[in-house]
Amino acid sequence: MLCTARVLIFISAILAGTVPGVAGRDPVVAADRIYFSVLNKEEKPVTGLTAADFELRVNGKLAPMEGFHAGLPPVDRSIPLVAWILIDFNPHVSEAMIRNQAGAAAAVFGMLNPESALGVKLVSDQSETLAPLAHDPAGLRDAFLQFGQRRTERRVGLSRNSADVGDVGIARAMELALDEMDSYIASSPSLNGRELHRAIMIISDGNLNPAYNLKRFYARAAREGLFLYPVFVPRPTYGDWVRDYFDLAKKTAGVASVFGAIRPGSEMLPLPRSEVNQNALNANFIHMTRDLNGKYSFEVPLTSTGKEMRIKLKCKVKGIKIRLPRTIVP
Repeated sequence: MLCTARVLIFISAILAGTVPGVAGRDPVVAADRIYFSVLNKEEKPVTGLTAADFELRVNGKLAPMEGFHAGLPPVDRSIPLVAWILIDFNPHVSEAMIRNQAGAAAAVFGMLNPESALGVKLVSDQSETLAPLAHDPAGLRDAFLQFGQRRTERRVGLSRNSADVGDVGIARAMELALDEMDSYIASSPSLNGRELHRAIMIISDGNLNPAYNLKRFYARAAREGLFLYPVFVPRPTYGDWVRDYFDLAKKTAGVASVFGAIRPGSEMLPLPRSEVNQNALNANFIHMTRDLNGKYSFEVPLTSTGKEMRIKLKCKVKGIKIRLPRTIVP
């Protein structure tokens, strides 16, 4: 009878979200899922690894990889994606080039789970929504077709459905986009409590204000599992400042690529040749969806006291690099 009572107490604790801890340890109340990338030298995801291929340390001590999920194959469609596409107002991002990608934008939903939602924003000193978050291929197509017209309207001061981002432009626009992403997910019953991916693709010539400190945003992106996919639109000349743009991917476990290039890669200089012909952006969508499917993850148990834990992760397989954006939990 005493044994049965203890079992009932333990089950009640699980249902309440609190499991009694061992004497001297804090009780576990929940667990955070931590995502990370496993990439080869070309920044393509490496799949097929197991928990035994990694070494996890929590506060300096070896720890088991609880709730381990391996990377999925590129064709997997099991996890919904909620993502924004931010298009830079900059003149180097030409109207014709964006208009030619309307078909690729509409077709991207064919690579995704049916519950996925994408939207498009034009970013200058304001962030204007060209297509709201939705599962709407026609809406994405129209947003790309209307890019030039809306940019012209922006030049003469017209504004609709926009928010001020000032001279920090894309950096602030990303923060606002994440706010809207949170609201969309919270208001979507089919996504509540479900594993999903969040991403932002930024199409730009690297127009990132270096004076804006993104440290707080990176920390938030790591907590919420947001991955950034900067797509670089080459200009006649560029310098080391382009690395700041590619760092958006490195610091959030995303992957950077050049517009239309068949290979991703933010560590290759000179950069691979870009393609701006019709539907060239399809290559960048493939880079993004393949990378998202290839994410590995594990769980870190949280305690009722909320003590901060520092995590480190390394791969035992040679020639592999890991991007772990979240190193502090909670």
